[in-house]
Amino acid sequence: MDQTMQMQLERGSVVRTVTASGVVGPTATAPVGARVSGVTQALYCDANMQVRAGQLCAKIDPRPYQIVVDQSRADLAAAEARLEKDNADLAQANVAFESLEAKRPAISRKAIDKSRKAIERAQTQTKRDEARVAPLQAALHAAEANLSFTDIVSPLDGTVVSRNAEMGQTVAAGSPPLFVIAADRAIVHIAAAISAKDSGEVKPGDKVTITVEAFPNRTFTGTVAQVRPSPQSDEWAANYDVVISAPNPDLLLEPGTAATIRIVIK
Repeated sequence: MDQTMQMQLERGSVVRTVTASGVVGPTATAPVGARVSGVTQALYCDANMQVRAGQLCAKIDPRPYQIVVDQSRADLAAAEARLEKDNADLAQANVAFESLEAKRPAISRKAIDKSRKAIERAQTQTKRDEARVAPLQAALHAAEANLSFTDIVSPLDGTVVSRNAEMGQTVAAGSPPLFVIAADRAIVHIAAAISAKDSGEVKPGDKVTITVEAFPNRTFTGTVAQVRPSPQSDEWAANYDVVISAPNPDLLLEPGTAATIRIVIK
């Protein structure tokens, strides 16, 4: 008996990909720079090193700042000693005045007025020296803060992405960061450029496959996180930046690695 097979054709969705090159980067980074100027005395952190929040990464020569702290402490101690003497003199003047007051009317008014003026002079001197103490306290606090800033520490747990400091290097406050620390390498971002034509079809949530030269036989996956106009566009060619978010649990995708991405478009 002849058998007849029937097949039903179904229309499926058309799938194509957009291919682009990008660079692996961390999801978030923290630049770590110098807050005081000086000579780099020691380095404790290097690229690709795991660090903890508060970990010492570099040391600026603290000696000039220690000198300022020591001088500020000495100036404050001297001012506080003068103020202590002023308070003692004022207390003594008050006691003398009260003693004279108790002996009225045997004590002349001239003697009492003289004693009162002694109190006024002691009060004036005390207020003057009190006013000198506050700025010296502030100066000491500022000097101690600057001394503490000679310790350059990591602000967070993470991985050192780059180190831009060398032993003996003179750095200035506010200069470019000495270290860049990535907060979490378990998720990475890959930035790539696509044409304006492709940008109309690429949208957040699209699936992405990723390959890198270091692992030619392995494919990583991710999703489109953002699509935005590129600042590199010009009047002749409009480009768009696409940002890919990819899980990186094995930490195989290292920041700075070139990657090829294929965005699946339906």
